[in-house]
Amino acid sequence: MRKAKILATLGPASNTQEKIELMIEAGINAVRINMSHGSQEDHTAAIAHARAAAAKLGRALSILVDLSGPKIRTRTLKNHEPVELIPGELFTITTRSIEGNEREVSTNFDHLPEVVEPGTRILVDDGAIELGVVSKTETDVVSQVLVGGWLNERKGINLPNSRLPIPSMTEKDHTDLVWAMGQNVDYIALSFVRKAEDCRQVKDLIKGMNTRTQGRALLVAKIEMAEAIENLDEIIAETDGVMVARGDLGVETSVELVPVYQKRIIEKAVANDKFVITATQMLQSMIENPSPTRAEASDVANAVWDGSDAVMLSAETATGNYPIDTIRTMARIIDAAETVQRQRQPIKFSQPPSGRTSQALCIAAAYAAKEQLTNKVAVFTESGLMARRLSSVRSGLQTFGLTSSRDACHQLALIWGVQPYVHDSGGSTKQMLREGEKTLLEAGVVENGETIIMMAGRLSGHGLSSSVIVWTIGEDVPRR
Repeated sequence: MRKAKILATLGPASNTQEKIELMIEAGINAVRINMSHGSQEDHTAAIAHARAAAAKLGRALSILVDLSGPKIRTRTLKNHEPVELIPGELFTITTRSIEGNEREVSTNFDHLPEVVEPGTRILVDDGAIELGVVSKTETDVVSQVLVGGWLNERKGINLPNSRLPIPSMTEKDHTDLVWAMGQNVDYIALSFVRKAEDCRQVKDLIKGMNTRTQGRALLVAKIEMAEAIENLDEIIAETDGVMVARGDLGVETSVELVPVYQKRIIEKAVANDKFVITATQMLQSMIENPSPTRAEASDVANAVWDGSDAVMLSAETATGNYPIDTIRTMARIIDAAETVQRQRQPIKFSQPPSGRTSQALCIAAAYAAKEQLTNKVAVFTESGLMARRLSSVRSGLQTFGLTSSRDACHQLALIWGVQPYVHDSGGSTKQMLREGEKTLLEAGVVENGETIIMMAGRLSGHGLSSSVIVWTIGEDVPRR
C-alpha cells in the first residue's frame, strides 16, 4: 500500500464521474476543488460526481475545498489582448478604472499606493514580469520595467516582503466556506495565511457550522508568504494541517529557498502531529506531455522522502492533456520512493516527548508491532484523530483506520499510511475487535492466524478506549 497519498485538482479535464472513476483507479486518494475558478454550481456538480465515483468503486475519497484568498490581480486590457512590457520603460499600475495598455493597467487592490514605496519590487504573473517602483500618487504607482514580457489580463500581483492591510479571508471566501460546509467536505484550505489569528478565526467558523456527529472539516493553512514563514510555529499550532504552496512561496520569497522551506515546514508539521501536503508544479510538464522530466520525478520522490502526507496535482489534472497518465506516473514514483525509504528507515519516531497519552499509545503500538514481527496495526477511531496521531509517528507500519463514521473514513483517505474502512462499532470490547477483524478479513488485508496490533483512542463508553492489544486473527482472547 502506498503511504503517501495523491491529491488531484478537478477541472474541465477531470470533473465528470467517469473521469473521476478512472482517476481513483489510477491512484488518487483525494480531490481538490479550486474556488479561484468556476462557480459554486459547477463545484457542487463536481463534488457529487466525485462522491458517486467513490461509492461505485467502494473507495474512500477525501474532498478538499481550496478558498481563493485575497489574490491581487491586474484588471482588463484593451480589446482583451496581451501587451508587451519592455525593460527600461515606465509602466503604471493604478486603482483607477481604466482599460489597460502597454503603458498602464488597473488593479483590484485599492491599497496598492499605500503599501509600496520607491524601490519596492512588484512581481506580476508569478514573477515572470518584474517592476521597480519609481514614484506614486494617491491612485497610481509608477514603476520601471526590470524584467519584461507579455502581460495578459487578470494576472496575479505579488509584493514580496510587503505587509498587506487585508485579511486572509475575503467576503467571497466566507460565502464559499458556508457553501463548502453545506457540502460536508473534509478539508478547507485557507490561502495567504500570514499569522496564527488567521487560522483561529476560520477554525472557529468551521466549528460553528459543523454538522458532523464525530469530528469536523479540518483546516489546511497554505504556507505561501514570507510572513507565514516568520510565524510558522504559531500557525502550525493553530491549524490542523499545512500545505507547502510552492508557487506563491517561490515568488514571495525566492526560488532557491523553496526547497529549504519545504523541508522545514514538513518537519515541523509532522513533529507537531499535523498533516502536510506538498503542492505546485510537481509534474508540470505533463500538462502538455505524456511523460515527466527526470527532475520532476526526483521532486515528487523528495517530497515523499521529506515526509509529505500527500502530494498534489494542480493544472496537471484540472486542465492538462494527460490527467490519468499523470496520476499513474505519480503513483509509480511514490511506490519507487517508498521502497527505498522502507529499506533505510524501517521505524522512525519523529516527535520529542510530548506528555500526551495519545502519542504514548502510538509509540507503544509501533514498538509492539516491532517486537511481534508484524508490520500491521489497526486503530479504532471515532473522529479519525487517533489514526492521524498514529500516522504522524511515521513508524512505517501498514495502518488500518477502523471507524463507524463514513465522514471520518473519507477524511482519513488523505492521511499518510492510513487505509480507512467503515466497520460496525459493536457492543463489548470483544465484539468490537471481532467486527474490526471481520472488516479486515473481508478487505483481504489480513489472514487467519496472522498477528497484528489493535489499538484505540478515546472511544466514548467503551472498554477498548485508550489501549493497545496484540491480536491474532481468529483467536478468542486478546493479549494486552
